[in-house]
Amino acid sequence: MYALVKRALVGATAVALAGLSTAQAQVGLTSNGPVTVQLNATRNTSITLSTDVATASLASITDNSTANNFSGVNVSSSWALTGGTTLNLVGWFSTPAQALANGTNFIASSRVEGRVGASPFAAFTNAAVGTVGQAGGSLTLYSQDVTGANVSGLRTDPLDLRLNLTGASTIAGNYTGTLNLQAIVQ
Repeated sequence: MYALVKRALVGATAVALAGLSTAQAQVGLTSNGPVTVQLNATRNTSITLSTDVATASLASITDNSTANNFSGVNVSSSWALTGGTTLNLVGWFSTPAQALANGTNFIASSRVEGRVGASPFAAFTNAAVGTVGQAGGSLTLYSQDVTGANVSGLRTDPLDLRLNLTGASTIAGNYTGTLNLQAIVQ
């Protein structure tokens, strides 16, 4: 019986050793390859604008005064560019002689002033910038240099708007108008 048990142990050991050598032979085995995957990604050029409000209001117009400030507007700009030297934010009125209207009574764009940040107020009386704006009714609100360091960027600016009615009077009523904002790369 002892011989039978011994033979069984020897056989089991031989089978175990054979399995072990097979497992050891697989360590470090690799697949064919390497297999590669080409990766492509595109960042499209873009400029986007948004405002935090759709309407800026002035509760009461005061004739012969510059104290006619509209409620605040914040303008957010983001861009991803590949070239150009300057990003300009331009505001304009489509019909400069009638920037704001109350029936047949008008306030011209030359009486509407704007500024971004701490810059001085200026009237919307300039020429278009490239293809953006209206002759005699436009104003460049900011010019952002575009360089290697900021070909992509984001900024949010307070846009202050007011009526400069120095030396002028208006007819009573509600005046409405639309200020257009658009950015252009030059």
